[in-house]
Amino acid sequence: MVKLLQTKPVTALLIALLSGLGAVTLMADTDRGVDLYRQGKYADAQTELAKAVETNPDDARAHRYLGLALVEQHKPSEAEPHLNKANELDPSGENKLALARLYVEQKDFDKADALLSDADGPDRDYVRGLLQFGRQQNKEAAASLESYLQKNPDHAYAHYYAGLAYNGAKRPDKMLTQFELFLKLRPDAPEAKKVRAVLSTGH
Repeated sequence: MVKLLQTKPVTALLIALLSGLGAVTLMADTDRGVDLYRQGKYADAQTELAKAVETNPDDARAHRYLGLALVEQHKPSEAEPHLNKANELDPSGENKLALARLYVEQKDFDKADALLSDADGPDRDYVRGLLQFGRQQNKEAAASLESYLQKNPDHAYAHYYAGLAYNGAKRPDKMLTQFELFLKLRPDAPEAKKVRAVLSTGH
C-alpha cells in the first residue's frame, strides 16, 4: 500500500517532466527553423519547421515561418495553407505581413499593398521593398531595402533584391556593392552563379 502511494506522485512527476521536455523539443524545432530561415537557408528551414507543425499543428509561428520559407523558394501554392493557418490561429500584424509577402510572390500587388497598412513586424520594409520592386518602382524599392538593411545587415536576400532594384534604377555601382555583400553572406545560394557572372563583367 505504501508503495502505491509513493508510485503515484512519482508517475505524475515523470509525466509532467516528459510533457515539459516535449514542449521544449517543439520549441527547439521551431527556433531552429526560424534561425535557418533568418540565415537564408530556406530548404533547411522548411525541413525543421515541417517537423514542428506536424508535431504541433497549432503552432502559429511555425506555420508562419514554414510558409515564408516556401515563399522564398518560390512555392506559393505550398506556402498558402500554412500562412492562412498562421493567420487563423493568430491574426497578428506579423502574420498579416507574411500573407502580404505571399501576395507579392503571387504578383497580387494590390492585395499585398492593402495588407501592409495593417501588417507589422521587423520585416515590413523588406516586404515593402519587394512589393515596390515587383511594381518596377526601383528607386523606392532600393530605399526600402536599404532601410531594412540598416537593422538587418546579415539578411542576404535583402542585399540580393536591393542589387536588382539598383540595377533597375540604373545604379550599377550600388548594384555591385549589394551583390558582393550577398555573395559574402550566401556564396552557396542558387543565385550565386548568376550574380558572380554579373560581377565578373562589372555590370
